[in-house]
Amino acid sequence: MLARHAFAYLLSHGIPALVGFAAIAVYTRLLTDVEYGRYALVFAIAAMINAVVFEWLKVSLLRYYPQYQGERSFLDTVKLCFLALAFFSAVAVLPLYFLFEGLGWIHIVLALVLSCCQSWYQMNLNLLRSEFNPKLYGYLSFLRSVLALAFGVVLIVAGFDELGLLWGLIIAFVVTLAWPTYKKWGAGIRPSSYDPSIVKGFAGYGVPLALTLLLGVVIHNSDRFIISAMLGVGPNGTYSATYDLTEQTIFTLMLVINLAAFPLAVRTMEQKGEKEALVQVRENTGLLLLIALPAMVGLLVLTPNVVDLMLGEGFREEALLIMPIIAIGAFLKGMKLYAVDIIFHLHKRTSIQVIPVLLAAVLNVVFTILLIPDFGLRGAAVATVIAYVVAIGLSLVFMNLSIREFPFPGKDFVKILCASLVMGAALWFMREQTGIIWLVVQVSTGLLFYAVFILAFDVLGVRALVKKRMGIRKRG
Repeated sequence: MLARHAFAYLLSHGIPALVGFAAIAVYTRLLTDVEYGRYALVFAIAAMINAVVFEWLKVSLLRYYPQYQGERSFLDTVKLCFLALAFFSAVAVLPLYFLFEGLGWIHIVLALVLSCCQSWYQMNLNLLRSEFNPKLYGYLSFLRSVLALAFGVVLIVAGFDELGLLWGLIIAFVVTLAWPTYKKWGAGIRPSSYDPSIVKGFAGYGVPLALTLLLGVVIHNSDRFIISAMLGVGPNGTYSATYDLTEQTIFTLMLVINLAAFPLAVRTMEQKGEKEALVQVRENTGLLLLIALPAMVGLLVLTPNVVDLMLGEGFREEALLIMPIIAIGAFLKGMKLYAVDIIFHLHKRTSIQVIPVLLAAVLNVVFTILLIPDFGLRGAAVATVIAYVVAIGLSLVFMNLSIREFPFPGKDFVKILCASLVMGAALWFMREQTGIIWLVVQVSTGLLFYAVFILAFDVLGVRALVKKRMGIRKRG
């Protein structure tokens, strides 16, 4: 079931991810590094607002929806909470105008609007995940990504620069969300349906988790603020474009697995208990490694070709230096969020996560400030890797002390690591070749070597799965 749902989400996220790759390639050719840097700052501010204000509500919706099975009072309560939070954020965020030099009041307003749109969009996607509806999830993801690229390009070419890109994103969200908002949530507001007991449950589960996720956002975005302050908006544009491209390559693959895996783990925990849920978590973690580890190794080796194809000329020199480091950080981030943290979610012990991530966030800020003067953008990337290593290590320690040992698929990990290294060795001899044709050859070669190794050593029981699928086709 996990493989089937993961494949469905791969289709629903794979095409939007390809659109995302195209978008970065286009934006870095239409915008200067300074303009992209301003866009990245606004996006980072929106992400911080999203994490501080809305995150607890989004994660609680995903965790508690199976318990309430879509009751009207549940959905009405969530909608009322969202509207109240949107009003609160509008009052609290506008003073940020005085904190960021180089950004006008319109940038701050757009950051606020963008954060609300992002949050409502993610809540609708979480609702579809809980309903095991990857098809509609895919339609919304695809529509949003295509509209964002289309509107963004038109408005940039029209002369609105990074403001055009931001307006394009917002318009895409509004158009995409119009139908699901009316269909799922209704057009009216019914205060009488508000259930404070639901919000109380949300607060107990979601607020500690939101604090943890906020600290994760600090790890992800604080370097962008620090780079802008220490090196300027232009270097921040280069760093952000490289980070966005790298994370879309690795982290998106891990996100796809989690989209299918997390609801299955929650449902197994609710219906069959902890023992079966841990088996599911082990399977989920193995699939994450199977997909993400070779993606990271492949990107480490093929950085020259990826940078040449996907980034504008003004972004490439620094990107060659920092992309391999960012790739490692993206992999570690995915393992932290989608493997290690799942145990805390299932046991509703999310408050335990706060201390490890808090220490990691502090270390990220400190190391970023210390390393940038000597190592530039590479220092910021290394600081992020250090932060995620600390976050994973401390989370495992706290988990072992307070809950249980993490069900890590050790033997399969060794096999996957060996397969990834074999693939990387095969690609090493063609790492300097560039161009779209060479990228196709490189990816095809890597997949071939990796697949042969995985089948030969029967990683995660893949041979039985292949035989089963082939048997189904023959009978069909």
